[in-house]
Amino acid sequence: MPGGSLGGRPSRLEPDGHVATRRGKYAATMFASPVPPQSIPLTFVTSQLIIQGTVQTRLRRLADIFNEPNNTHLVLLNAVFAEVGSRRVVAEAAVAQIPLADVLFAHTSGPTESSSEMRVPKQPVRATLMLPPFTVECDIHLQYESELRIALQVYEGQFLPVTAAKYWAYGVAESLIDVDLLLVNHARAHIAVPTVSGWRAEAPQADRPEHQSNTW
Repeated sequence: MPGGSLGGRPSRLEPDGHVATRRGKYAATMFASPVPPQSIPLTFVTSQLIIQGTVQTRLRRLADIFNEPNNTHLVLLNAVFAEVGSRRVVAEAAVAQIPLADVLFAHTSGPTESSSEMRVPKQPVRATLMLPPFTVECDIHLQYESELRIALQVYEGQFLPVTAAKYWAYGVAESLIDVDLLLVNHARAHIAVPTVSGWRAEAPQADRPEHQSNTW
């Protein structure tokens, strides 16, 4: 079920994926949320397409939009499909459905609201991600473990948030683009960490607050 929701049709496109009970009535949670929907402008990058559009959702964290359980597609409004490299527009759509398995990574050009929540302290590690034909340089965020290799073994998620990122694909004439936050398709990414120098097995005391703001 798509992760976005279109105004006026909550029975089809609510973020929680619930359509109706077995008796054919709408799930009560669809009407209970006090959070108004927001429109988030997104850019999706696949191996052959650059897709831009907006998703409407009540979720506030970008990672939550991409990582809902059993979420295989997202619905976009006012979508524009362009070829990688040439950027030639091949299609425009008032409404479009995007298969997440085909997406290499995605980012937004607008801010999302932050949420304050409990989370496991993590440390940023500079890495190179190969998502052919694209290359991404970024900070990945790993749990504190005795060794970096162990932290990578438990690094998981369908779409991983990475920060301080830049991506390019010079072989297909895609020049470098800087973005603060990318959501990377873990199943498509080859992750290379150039050095273990500076790895810390435990979080510094200053990095251990009970609550932290997490926008992703």
